[in-house]
Amino acid sequence: MLVLDTHDLPAGERAEAFQATVSFNCSSSVAEFEDPGAIRATMSVTDLGAAKVFNIDATGTTLNRTPRIARGSTETSVVLALPMRTDNHMAWAREERLFGPRDLILVDLSVPYVYGWKGTGASYAVHVDVDHLGLPRDMIHAAARELRGSPLYDLVRDHVARVTAQAETIAASGAAQEVGAASAELMRALVVSAAGDGARLRDAMHSSLQARVQAYVRDNLRDPDLTPARIAAANAVSVRALYKLYEAMGQSLEQSIIEQRLQGARADLVSSRRRYTSIAAVARAWGFTNPSFFTSKFRAAYGVTPRQLRA
Repeated sequence: MLVLDTHDLPAGERAEAFQATVSFNCSSSVAEFEDPGAIRATMSVTDLGAAKVFNIDATGTTLNRTPRIARGSTETSVVLALPMRTDNHMAWAREERLFGPRDLILVDLSVPYVYGWKGTGASYAVHVDVDHLGLPRDMIHAAARELRGSPLYDLVRDHVARVTAQAETIAASGAAQEVGAASAELMRALVVSAAGDGARLRDAMHSSLQARVQAYVRDNLRDPDLTPARIAAANAVSVRALYKLYEAMGQSLEQSIIEQRLQGARADLVSSRRRYTSIAAVARAWGFTNPSFFTSKFRAAYGVTPRQLRA
């Protein structure tokens, strides 16, 4: 849901509106602007149950959560944020780092920090309540410094990128609660593995297996070579264990992949911005190598052919 678009506001009201929207939806902080007279920003919030997506697109901005503000508020969210388009700077606990586009940042919103970017940039983020993670804050802070050392870094980064970019579509699809729960499980596993907590790692990896497998499948849906053997190998389980995992969820692995590919193809077919010129191109883009098979499955799922839907 769009919660701010400064285009709709007089120039003199934009800074105050930006400040209020960030403080209400993210954390209390002082917003400073590269060019206060030319502020442009949009912000959107999407509720995914156990997780929330909060995306900011804006001209040069810095958010300063001072020690005084941190002492006076009770923020409970932990965030995985992705800079978009420009480098973002982050300073916390006497450390300062520069993160490039699509570098994953772990932030405890309860502590003081300074975060922002120059020029037109953005921050897309997934928020999870610290109580839902069930992890001590000192572990979260340790993991923030060593995030790239986790073997789950690439998987979770890609998941966050996909979920934040498609948050509204996910919410409208009816899968919001499932994706939110998966996002929280992935965040927990990432924190534990990055912090090097061996005592909790086995439990975290076990509890997050379903989320990790489903995230891997979602991230590779367009690949026609997405086979059970490849999925199992990427998640360090046997093919038999993979099938048992899906049986426990009451699903068929193959049918789940087909359904998700069909949903993606349907979204492309009804989009006002056509990405592909032909039905066959849409099918190939979503991993269907046989156009006839695609059409048959599509008609069975939606009651019309792809061509009829597009028309």
